Amino acid sequence: MITDSSVKHVIVRCSDGAALVSYTGLGRVGALDVSAWMREVLRGESRTVDETLIDLREQATARIGSQAKSLNVQHAFLAGAFLGGRPWAVAITNMGSPAGSSPGRIQSVFETTALPAGEPVVFAAGSGRDAMVQADRELLHQVSSRKPRRPEEFMRLLGDVNRRAAESGHPGARLVSRSCSVVFMPPSGDDIRQEWYGPEEERSLAPAGFSHVLFGIDLGEMARPMIELSQKLWSGDITEEEFNQRTEEAASKAVQPRQRRKPTQ
Repeated sequence: MITDSSVKHVIVRCSDGAALVSYTGLGRVGALDVSAWMREVLRGESRTVDETLIDLREQATARIGSQAKSLNVQHAFLAGAFLGGRPWAVAITNMGSPAGSSPGRIQSVFETTALPAGEPVVFAAGSGRDAMVQADRELLHQVSSRKPRRPEEFMRLLGDVNRRAAESGHPGARLVSRSCSVVFMPPSGDDIRQEWYGPEEERSLAPAGFSHVLFGIDLGEMARPMIELSQKLWSGDITEEEFNQRTEEAASKAVQPRQRRKPTQ
């Protein structure tokens, strides 16, 4: 474990829907958090939801497939997606489906499992799945068919389940943070809500910034320098000409893909 505070998700808005992608397993690709790596390989092109998830699977195989296998690390990207308004649960893994009873053998190739989520689907993977107490497994399946008055009700429940998994005493619990961020994405892919749950003394760990790819634009790459440059402009540290030049550079960088590799055949 390197840090509790890295962002563990990426929100992708596409031409035909949206996907909220989280992950468990390898925490970094080189010096980058996996979420930052995901944004870098996916940006620069506006894709459909299906094209985005296929590309993520191929890039994961090409970049981290062999590494994860050699380290014996189970890695999974779990996505809640809305395609044409219809909900889907998608797993891209180097092992068995996270909806099954147990993971399969770790392999160097990532594979996709996609299930229509007209009926409730509970996905879990990694140490979190192993450390989750049985009562919480049953609770999640029980409440998944209910429609909460407010999304915060489910978000708070997920935060509590995560904390209890971290404190369960299971061998895998040592890899589960007591704190977590919980994200709610409506079918439109807009009006995303994110909350941080955990002990008060760990509030400083809450990840900051944007983790969005909007029609091929990496908002996480663009927003930070834009905010910093705006503050410098208001304080008089840079001229308007410098502001325009540097914001144009930031916008250009936000649509330039990096870290991509040619998919293996």
